[in-house]
Amino acid sequence: MSKWKKKLYNPVYIKETKLRVRNIKFALTILFYNLILIGIAVFGFEVLFNSGMNDYVNYGTAIGLYVALVVLESVMVGFLVPSFTAGSIAGEREKQTLEILLTTTMKPSEIVWGKLMASISMVLLLVVSSLPVISIVFTIGGLALVDLLQFVVLVFVAALLMGSIGVWASTAIKKTVPATVFTFAGIVVLCGVTAILDGVIYIIGNIIEMNVNHVSGLAASSATLHLGPALLILLINPVVTLIEMLMCQFRGHGLIVTLERTFGGGIPDIVVDHWFVISLICQLVLTFFIMKLAAKLLDPLRVKKSRKKGKKHESAVGDGSGQRD
Repeated sequence: MSKWKKKLYNPVYIKETKLRVRNIKFALTILFYNLILIGIAVFGFEVLFNSGMNDYVNYGTAIGLYVALVVLESVMVGFLVPSFTAGSIAGEREKQTLEILLTTTMKPSEIVWGKLMASISMVLLLVVSSLPVISIVFTIGGLALVDLLQFVVLVFVAALLMGSIGVWASTAIKKTVPATVFTFAGIVVLCGVTAILDGVIYIIGNIIEMNVNHVSGLAASSATLHLGPALLILLINPVVTLIEMLMCQFRGHGLIVTLERTFGGGIPDIVVDHWFVISLICQLVLTFFIMKLAAKLLDPLRVKKSRKKGKKHESAVGDGSGQRD
């Protein structure tokens, strides 16, 4: 085996992938996943072509069908990723096989990345299997191949980010169910709290601006604060990236342009113009950071060192109390 093959070869990834694809539950997951999408697509085409027996085709409805399928698939991926990843390490601990896994020559980083990539491979397989359904919109027009590739890349990067949260939670929490709950909570914070935080900043900024304008006697419409930099936190928000992608595909300008004007500017033009690409890069960087933390938590040498420090501290406290007595 060559040097590069040894680096790419991950026994955990191969084992997990084989176990998942041979499981009847995963086959049923693919079946029902695509049946739901097919049901939505058939209903949409029924409304598009046969509702009211119109003599024309409303192409706006066709674009709406594509948006509905993309959003539905993204939501389903958001629910499936935590279920795939939250039990990756915690499940090994519950089956009492984690210690055996740690005694192998594999590094903790290789173990956590193998678990993550095995789960993401399953999610990517689901997305690829559903592409023929989404591609039905090609028969009507208004959708380019680049748009579909953008969606696949977005789903893959978002799944990596959400999956890394699941692996970290599975490493930090000993039980699968609490790890799953924590993973969903982390995704809610990532997608919801970041947007709410920007909303709070906008409201507070408006209040301050109104007070400043009132004291200085300026017109209420004069902008004194540039709150645009607060939007940069949304670079790690997959939901905002999805909305930005869809709006750019069919409206020519994205959500960030509107938000940046509303917040009074302050973001460099290069960030606004290339928000989609920069957002994906930021999410990948955050994924690597979370996975590095998960690898540190899984490192048995770190656990042993912390236990030794705890024992030394307890013995020192005990000796000190004995001397005082």
